[in-house]
Amino acid sequence: MSGNTVFISYILLPTTGLTAGDYSQAIHCNYIKKLDLGVADPYVQEISMSFPNINDFKFLASGVGLPNNGEGTGFTAHKIHALVQIVDNTPFDTYEDVIPDSAAWKQFDLTSQISGAGTYLTATDLTSVVFKIQLLQYLNVFEFMPYNLDYISYPSASNPDKLVFGDATYFFGNVEAQIKADVYTTDISINLPLNEFNSTSNPTWDGLETVYVSEIGIYDSNKNLVAIGKLNDPVAKDATIARTIVFNLDF
Repeated sequence: MSGNTVFISYILLPTTGLTAGDYSQAIHCNYIKKLDLGVADPYVQEISMSFPNINDFKFLASGVGLPNNGEGTGFTAHKIHALVQIVDNTPFDTYEDVIPDSAAWKQFDLTSQISGAGTYLTATDLTSVVFKIQLLQYLNVFEFMPYNLDYISYPSASNPDKLVFGDATYFFGNVEAQIKADVYTTDISINLPLNEFNSTSNPTWDGLETVYVSEIGIYDSNKNLVAIGKLNDPVAKDATIARTIVFNLDF
């Protein structure tokens, strides 16, 4: 595949500079624009970048403790850099396959293109200008400085269990937890043959009607009663009915 592709994003830099003092460098914007530069020389082309919605920066403050247009104090920044990478399409089969190299990003200072900007950038500053990125100096390391991602501390291939940027996200909704426990049981089968368990010592029994079994007792070798199991519903038992009742013990 011939031609070149350019990837573009941006980063707002805090007033303390790059990883200075007690503040970390702001993370770059994770939305990356992909543009096909065609087969022409990529270094003679110019790219335009703009921010049409002022609400995209509603948490950007105009100064320490001073909200930007009353929209919250948020964070402060005094520079905006474009993040640019030109990729040769030759190794790829289709345009969709073209991807950037994490170690090949470059940053280009756009701050001087904001007319009348003060020490701190505001949402109005960022949305009132169409930024121009001329690729003529793309290979000049003083104009397009290398953008090093090491400050983000991405896990290496040998640390697959660690989260990378973007893996940790908020989950909106209800979470239902279920506690699972393993229950161990012992089943004891009790056989009631035809010619047994057909009578009862209950004084209300007339000796004629069918006997109903309502509970089962378990005895030890010394004939001590150790457990009683009650049936949900009594079951009939006479000389014409043989039954097997399962006595279940949970531990």
